[in-house]
Amino acid sequence: MSTTTYIAFASSEHLHSTTDGFIHRMAQDSPRPEPETIETIMVSFLDEALDAFFVQPQEFLGLGSGMRRIVNMTVDTISKATRMVVTRTAKKMDLAQNHASAEYMDTMRLCHTDPENNETWYIAFPIDEALREQGELAIAAARKGYTQSARNQITEFLLALTDVGLYWYFEEPMKLMKFGPVIQRAVNMGVETTRKATKSTISKVFPKLDDEQLHAAADYIEGLMLKT
Repeated sequence: MSTTTYIAFASSEHLHSTTDGFIHRMAQDSPRPEPETIETIMVSFLDEALDAFFVQPQEFLGLGSGMRRIVNMTVDTISKATRMVVTRTAKKMDLAQNHASAEYMDTMRLCHTDPENNETWYIAFPIDEALREQGELAIAAARKGYTQSARNQITEFLLALTDVGLYWYFEEPMKLMKFGPVIQRAVNMGVETTRKATKSTISKVFPKLDDEQLHAAADYIEGLMLKT
């Protein structure tokens, strides 16, 4: 039986219930466009994604004040760029695009049940076997104390992961929405701003981690990898 590896973070109850309600309403016989709901979902998603990929890791790794400033500036840059895109696109979406959005949201969530039958809903995107192996080799290098090699491998893995994440979070859904050229240009600008800011931060922070921080990074990255 084949296994798929996802990069995943647990959804808040607010995000899950709002998304779940929207998906179910779009599946009914006479739905209507819900721009306010889509904006609420996307803003919540962006906040939680930034928390999972930037805010929590800086705490987990115990970054110093200088590195924290870099991370926080990146979070602020991405938040402003993506919120502008969300605000512009949500109001322009017709019923067909609302349908497509709901269907895509449904594919980007996973439910995991623990041995006690407690359910946790995740926002998740798949990674291929090559990227999974790259991540696992980086984790192993950090845990074996191969400091310089681990720095390089983790940095390279995260840079590659950035492109995959942006594809699933933005590029693929926007392609399905089939927006006109004006909106598409705004989307592209937001995506490229996010890509540039994220990769710049990765390249500044991770090559400077010490042994203890590399171990923490390995643990955090492994915690994001969900296999089903």
